[in-house]
Amino acid sequence: MSLIVRDKYFYKTVLAIAVPIALQNMVTSAVGMLDTIMLGQLGEVAMSASSLANQVGFIFMMINFGLTSGAGILTSQYWGREDADSIRKVMSLTYRISMGIALVFAVGATFFPGMLMRIFTKDEAIIHEGIRYLRYCGVIYLSNAFTITTTSILRTVGTVKIALYSTIASLMVNVFFNYCLIFGKFGMPQMGVAGAALATMIARLVEFAIITVFLFRVDRKIGFRVKDFWCRVDMATIKLFMKYGVPVLCNELFWSLGNSMSAVVLGRIGAEAVAANSICDIVFQMTSFFIWGAANAASVMTGNTIGAGEKEKAREQSKTFIVISLGLGIIASLMILGLRGFMVDFYNVADSTKEIAYSIMNLMCFVCIFQAMGNINMFGTLRGGGDSRFVLICDVGAMWGLSVPLGFLSGLVFHWPIWVVYLCLRSSEIFTCIAGLVRLCGTRWIVDVTREKKQGPSDLAEERK
Repeated sequence: MSLIVRDKYFYKTVLAIAVPIALQNMVTSAVGMLDTIMLGQLGEVAMSASSLANQVGFIFMMINFGLTSGAGILTSQYWGREDADSIRKVMSLTYRISMGIALVFAVGATFFPGMLMRIFTKDEAIIHEGIRYLRYCGVIYLSNAFTITTTSILRTVGTVKIALYSTIASLMVNVFFNYCLIFGKFGMPQMGVAGAALATMIARLVEFAIITVFLFRVDRKIGFRVKDFWCRVDMATIKLFMKYGVPVLCNELFWSLGNSMSAVVLGRIGAEAVAANSICDIVFQMTSFFIWGAANAASVMTGNTIGAGEKEKAREQSKTFIVISLGLGIIASLMILGLRGFMVDFYNVADSTKEIAYSIMNLMCFVCIFQAMGNINMFGTLRGGGDSRFVLICDVGAMWGLSVPLGFLSGLVFHWPIWVVYLCLRSSEIFTCIAGLVRLCGTRWIVDVTREKKQGPSDLAEERK
């Protein structure tokens, strides 16, 4: 077995999946960056309120990401064996669960925003602004539940461009209404933080409309129709989803809760720490587009290959993705070094906040290499290969066994410098990177989930009416 795959088709497929996803992430990050820049003109309180209020949305997004990633383990392998009927059943089940979770978050954000904000901070000024932001988030969660589920499963069958196009449209709408509603332009009310939330809600509804039209009018690979929302999902599919999908859902739930503990630590250190971390998060997102694109490519391609019964080929591909992950990590590190000065100076924040941001970014240059390798190898190759339980144990164990306790001790007990606190909060990234590399050396991570459900493949060439 060679270290690097030499088949040109492999690299063409990686690029065909990774590039649209990377561009989509780029656009999404641009939305977040513009939000932060515009709110940054209002000061640290507005930035911190938006950042902490979005932690609720972040938890929802990660739960939904876990749900759809778990479903993707099944759908990518079903696509490898040309079983569209099973894909529709998994899709229907995922929609039902996703919308139920979104409804819970929508109720919380609409009726209990103050209680949610007080989890992250004691600063009444930040809480007040955060409450105004959260009241608009209920609709955002419900629309996101549909769009994320749809685009994630479409991705597993190689349909990736529609997510990019809808995100670009959403960006343009978001930027326009952000400018109008935050600052009160073109006759619209000046709403500040609440305006940013309302602009996001409008943009998400536009994205929802585009994805809905594409799914029911354009897509022919899966052939999902309105009636399929209520289709009968057989027990075999439910059992497979519970076995391989639920561990991923639990993984993202407990990881997102653990990651939100970082916001709790920083929120209790002060508004400057929260604002500095918000700036750094935007910079990291800007430099990690292709990392997440490659991770998605690794997951989809590994699942398709194993579903087609080519396990040895999947092993060879995994070695290549290790090399790709290292290269992308180094590139991201160099980009952070190059962008940090420009990005920090771009924000209208205090010099002390900028100093904190610089110290965090210096450390990010080191940590991002481990993050790149962990994301692509753990959440791409291993998860796509069906090894979701191992990923769950490693990721959640490292988060709650290392990052959370070390973060609380360093930040709230010993009051160490912010860069030390940040290193403690990111210590799990180093552990999961190493654990993933060790796991890939063997073969136990290769699991053909479709073998547990014996049924004939559907004819994908036949278009459904």
